[in-house]
Amino acid sequence: MVKVGIHQPEHFPYLGFFQKMKKCDIFVILDNVKFKKNNFQNRNKYLNTHTNKEEWFTIPVSKKSNSMLINEIKVEDGVWRKKIKKQLSQRFPKIDINHVYDHDTLVKINMSSIGYCALKLGFSPPTMIMSSELNVEGSKTELLYNICKELNATKYISGQGGIDYLDTDNYFKDIELEIFEPEVKDYFTTLQHI
Repeated sequence: MVKVGIHQPEHFPYLGFFQKMKKCDIFVILDNVKFKKNNFQNRNKYLNTHTNKEEWFTIPVSKKSNSMLINEIKVEDGVWRKKIKKQLSQRFPKIDINHVYDHDTLVKINMSSIGYCALKLGFSPPTMIMSSELNVEGSKTELLYNICKELNATKYISGQGGIDYLDTDNYFKDIELEIFEPEVKDYFTTLQHI
């Protein structure tokens, strides 16, 4: 059995991302789909336990990013790196994530954050593949199905949102579909749990 999960590269993803990853034999980073500004691709939040309020930390991207693919987004030089490093080091003084921001593209920064969290959570990620490295076409459900077929998946592990958007009338009849339910109460960054 080959279990495949697919997920966009989020910035310091929440703990459920890693729980889903752990269930997979192959985990595909969906990097060649349209970027959504101010989603969890270029920002995240944590709970400030002193004020009991959510605080965002954001990687600024250009306004034209909404018309680009995730793997095309370059980050600007500027004071944002120093600002975000200071913000996170003050909130999480025991962790050193400075190296995460030493990249020039959003996808590299996010992959660095994913690798760092997996290491700190103490597990080895399964085989990870960038969707842009696969010779697969399609959109929406068709794209996910074609990725699974390319990787000889016998089971596709979808996030909970899959219930609302997957076209199971036309796809996944020959691949078992599992809707993953995370075992976390909140969607705050994994940094809260490290």
